[in-house]
Amino acid sequence: MTPQEQVNSEANKYVMPAVEDYLATRCLLLNNIFVGLILAHEAIEKIMKALLVLESVNIPKSCHDLNKLSKLLSDKNSTKYEFLKKEIKFIDRLDTHYAWRYYDGNINKRSKTKSPTELHPIDKLWIALYECYMNFLPEKWKFSNYLIANLFAPEIQKHTTWSQLLSINNRALKNKTKNWKDGFDVWYRPSGK
Repeated sequence: MTPQEQVNSEANKYVMPAVEDYLATRCLLLNNIFVGLILAHEAIEKIMKALLVLESVNIPKSCHDLNKLSKLLSDKNSTKYEFLKKEIKFIDRLDTHYAWRYYDGNINKRSKTKSPTELHPIDKLWIALYECYMNFLPEKWKFSNYLIANLFAPEIQKHTTWSQLLSINNRALKNKTKNWKDGFDVWYRPSGK
């Protein structure tokens, strides 16, 4: 395995569960089950950690602070991660949702309201981060990744509703699915087969 393949493999340890957490987030929030907000934090945390691995930035031990993780990414490449600065208030809000995961009696550091309307900003942030991840992939693998497979693979569509869960009312995916599907089709059905 080449050094870059080793780095990609290490990043994938975060990416695959991030995709699953994102899928679960959408399922829960589409059904007004607000524990999905905690999973949204997990999904975004894991994709940020994958990006930190790919950027060769050390991840602080036991760090669940999205603000700190986004700062590490921005410090590494302020141009590439410029969008994180625009999302900082929402990132802070996700941290307050995550505070409910391990309740310690301190209500002040936790979110006071929960709403399924937060799904759209979650989608926007997670998909933007995932696109950054896709940009690290070699061109031949860009459309063969876990999220794309969940969206378009006939074998997965045959046995699950994951594609629908990822797509329903997902404004962040709206303008991307055609290009992603075309890329997947090229990878999935190489010419001459």
